[in-house]
Amino acid sequence: MRAIGGATALLLCGAATASTGRYPGFGIDYGTAIQYDFSGLKAQDQSNKVTTNGYFDITNDLHFRFNPNNEIWLSTEISPVTSARPGERRWLGGTGLQVADLNWYHQGEKDTWRLGKLDLPFGRAQSAAPGLYTGGFVAPYALGGVIGGSYARRFSSYTLGTLAPSISVYAADTSILSNAFFRPSTQARRSDGGATNTGKPNNVAAVLNWRAPAALPYVEVQLGYMANHKGDTSAANPTAANEQSRTASLRYLIPIPETTLLSPTLAARYIDLVPFVEYVRTNNENGVPGYDTSYLTTSLTLDTGRIAWGLTHTNRHISPSGSGSSTEYLTEASVVYHLTGLIDVALSGGRSRQAGETSNLLGVQIVLNGAF
Repeated sequence: MRAIGGATALLLCGAATASTGRYPGFGIDYGTAIQYDFSGLKAQDQSNKVTTNGYFDITNDLHFRFNPNNEIWLSTEISPVTSARPGERRWLGGTGLQVADLNWYHQGEKDTWRLGKLDLPFGRAQSAAPGLYTGGFVAPYALGGVIGGSYARRFSSYTLGTLAPSISVYAADTSILSNAFFRPSTQARRSDGGATNTGKPNNVAAVLNWRAPAALPYVEVQLGYMANHKGDTSAANPTAANEQSRTASLRYLIPIPETTLLSPTLAARYIDLVPFVEYVRTNNENGVPGYDTSYLTTSLTLDTGRIAWGLTHTNRHISPSGSGSSTEYLTEASVVYHLTGLIDVALSGGRSRQAGETSNLLGVQIVLNGAF
């Protein structure tokens, strides 16, 4: 999630003119989440470690609109930037402010582009799969906060639906924007190494999104390829390799029953079932030579109007060269209750296995969303 602080948002909201339709003007999308996480770690030959973490996640997207097609987009987030240590119990610990996006955004009749700090449109599990924890589990390939540009073109027809190919060129952000403000300096450096950390836009992601052909009006498909150059080597990173990733995903909405009437939607009486599957194969993940991974995410969402039920499972298969392969996983069940048009209450629980250790997870979240 992305944001600026609540006080700043209120100040800006008072002067917002986007609702009048005048240009130039300001628009604001905001979100404030209160979340509490519980983790019970079962480490081999050790006593169980209980970790708790309560925090705010305050996000804000600020748009300065020059005209209907062009705007400056600033997204910031106040949230924990340091992870809770196993066995630690904390409240509001490790919090900082980060700039998630700062770019020029253009949306025309056929084309869309961004230039600046942006999230790559590669992979959909972070946004399409339900639950509070899957987004973090698939973060190694869902790159956000890179410096560069992204361009997409839309082609539409009644028979084929909408085809939207895109191309992005970028590099890891090592500018002041990578720093977590209100915390001791955590600004990224070229010496950190890793894929994309090249200091120039010589990394590329090509993605094709396909939606709503006449034969399958509720289908969404994504195919993508990403090639990231290795960063600099150093004493801390003595070896490096180029990283390549491929993705394929399918999401399908099944309305029950099928209807084109507006009244069930307005009364929150609609029902739909949404299966989703995504596969991602990565060679030399994060620029580590021979460290190959594959992710398979499957999920099912049942939306019954005010309540959405979800079940998600992600397998991460690791195949490092010179040693045996292993499998990590995250499974979570979730439910979201839409209390009002602005307030959601979410509960998510499941189990995760990473680095040979198994954890039971439970999280509760209250979210306030809105716009000016």
